[in-house]
Amino acid sequence: MALLRKNIWMLFILLFAGSLLFFVTLSYLRWQAVNEEHRTKQENLIRLVSHASHSLFTNQEIILDILGTELTKDPDFPLEVKKQPLLDHLLTLNPAIVGFGLARPDGKLTFISSNLDLGSLPNLLQQPESRESFLLALKSSRMVLGRTYYMEAAGEWLIPIRKAIRDKQGHTLGVMTAGLRINGASRLFNSALHMGEFNRVTLIRGQDAYPQLHSSEAADMQLDYEKAVGQGVLKRAFYSMELETGQSIEQIKAQEIIAPFRVRLADWTSVGVARFDRKYNLWVVSEIKLKKIINEFFDAFGIYFLVFVLGQIIIYKLFKWIATAEHLRREGLIFQACHDAVTLLPNRTYLSMNKDKWLNSGDGEPFSVLFVDMDHFKSVNDSFGHEFGDEVLRELAKRLQASAPENATIIRQGGDEFLILSHETNDRCVLLLARNIIDRLSKPYQIEGINFTLGASIGIAKYPLHGADLDSLLRASDIAMYEAKKHKNSARIFADEMQTDYLKKLVVEQELRKGLDNDELFMMYQPQINHQGHLYGVEALIRWQNEELGFVPPDKFISIAEASGLMPRLGEFILRRSLNEMKQVQEDMGLEFHVSVNISVRQFMQANFMALLLDAVDESGLSRVFISLEITESLFIEDLDYILPLLNQIHDLGIQISMDDFGTGYSSLSMLRALPVDELKIDKSFVDNILNDDAARKMIQNIIAIGKNYEMAILAEGVETQAQADLLTQFGCDRFQGYLYSRPLTVENLRAYLKI
Repeated sequence: MALLRKNIWMLFILLFAGSLLFFVTLSYLRWQAVNEEHRTKQENLIRLVSHASHSLFTNQEIILDILGTELTKDPDFPLEVKKQPLLDHLLTLNPAIVGFGLARPDGKLTFISSNLDLGSLPNLLQQPESRESFLLALKSSRMVLGRTYYMEAAGEWLIPIRKAIRDKQGHTLGVMTAGLRINGASRLFNSALHMGEFNRVTLIRGQDAYPQLHSSEAADMQLDYEKAVGQGVLKRAFYSMELETGQSIEQIKAQEIIAPFRVRLADWTSVGVARFDRKYNLWVVSEIKLKKIINEFFDAFGIYFLVFVLGQIIIYKLFKWIATAEHLRREGLIFQACHDAVTLLPNRTYLSMNKDKWLNSGDGEPFSVLFVDMDHFKSVNDSFGHEFGDEVLRELAKRLQASAPENATIIRQGGDEFLILSHETNDRCVLLLARNIIDRLSKPYQIEGINFTLGASIGIAKYPLHGADLDSLLRASDIAMYEAKKHKNSARIFADEMQTDYLKKLVVEQELRKGLDNDELFMMYQPQINHQGHLYGVEALIRWQNEELGFVPPDKFISIAEASGLMPRLGEFILRRSLNEMKQVQEDMGLEFHVSVNISVRQFMQANFMALLLDAVDESGLSRVFISLEITESLFIEDLDYILPLLNQIHDLGIQISMDDFGTGYSSLSMLRALPVDELKIDKSFVDNILNDDAARKMIQNIIAIGKNYEMAILAEGVETQAQADLLTQFGCDRFQGYLYSRPLTVENLRAYLKI
């Protein structure tokens, strides 16, 4: 039971572990999915922003190039400083631009749009915010982006863009410059590029890591544009990119790979992607707060966790219910296995399981075993049926419980046998207890309106005086009980001299086992004669000649074989030996006659009896119609529901059934109509007194009349005189067996008898 419960909870643990693994796997996959979802969104955003910014800058570069080329053709350039109407017209067409200007190579602005104040215009080469990008533009063939800064003249934040204008010989004529509004009319800069407060999009200059553009809910121009990204942050970001892509940072820039990264900043941990624009030396970066991903994951994780917890609670409750139900079922099964179904008293299994409580108690306390056996209980079952007998057993159990000491254990040994284990060991007291039990059990019973009385015999054995183990104690109490039965309704305490008879039986049993192994047993056959004086058949009779014991009569060893469990083996020997020998005799003599073989109760109760019988018949080759199985009335004290179908099956095979010792039992007359019996055998005890006892003659006449009424043949046993044979013939007896015709014969003597 403990193992089963352990297995149930082991299954729960395995199921929990599997569920936990599934939960962890699902959570991990969800975490990956959330990360992948945001990475995909950011990659799409970066593609959009990088393409849009690249296109914007390319378009502006073309405009600057065309415009600068046209303005340098003006005869006033570069000598005169003036506002140029063309530039005003372009501002109208291109609202993303704050203002236009054409500067000489020395940084001095000459042509400007009219929205700019000529007096406040700086020298681009001398102004710190523009010097670096102006010098770079002088050297570059491409448009150069300056640092994002606040332009006082325009009154807003802007991104400077500069393009050197050269003549055909490559000499720099001037630098066309403009300012892109951060919050201007450009579709790119005018829209909220980021996906929400958790996200920011940044354009970062490649050469010095200054932000070119910030798109964020919490954008602070002063903080965002006047400070470069820290080198430590850049290194961690670049390292993360290389780790994620498996490419060096130079390869990432050269191939313009969209590279994921993760980096811890001062105020948040960023998870983002970046792409490098080689033409404009610009990183386009999208970042998401890791906290956002975690929160989004935990939104799903919370649901998963709730489902997991609820699921585990339900499974736990289910397993607990199963374990409890299994525990109750096991307790019920154990109770059923350890208690008698009829009386609900503990049974022999219970005693075996709990014997250590008595035999190995801590202080070695002695106790007594009272073996209670009811007298004539089988007659109750035979007369009134087993259901009635069960009611009697329940009443017996109540009386035993009422009369036994409070601390005693009452066991139903089986049938009508009970055991009482009591710590009372004083001879006088234990005998008084036994007599009180007998007196109570012997009082009249009234069951279903029927009044009757039963007797009881009790054998007593004491621990450790009469045995140190359970088997020894039970054997001693059993021996004492059989001694008590000799005196009826009495109790006896085991004494050593009682064991003498038991030991004699034990010797016979041991020698019988050897005898079966050494082929000491042999068969004899007593002829059976019909009323015409001809041989009808023979009855096979077992005999035993032992070296130690000499000749042992069947009535001495058959009962021992029954009690010791040897009867199935002995019965098989009788069946096979008699059928084989008689088949050989019939073939040798050219005769056919019946062979009657006695079958014991123990043989019939064998699970494989039918298969064994058919195998023995087939092995001998004897025709089934010449085989008769002799059974006694004691057979029907056992399970009639099992015996009757078996007898019908045997009879249907053509094998005859003969009832031996008919009239000596209790129930045969009432059951005879239902039994497939072909022959009734009148017991020798009736035949012995047929000449001088009217009761015996009337009994025989009744048996013959009953048999004839059911179309059964009648055979009389023990016929020793001609006068007995004549009177039996007069009564209508069909067959005879006894010393008048022949004593039991060996096979050789039977051959001689058949030749006469």
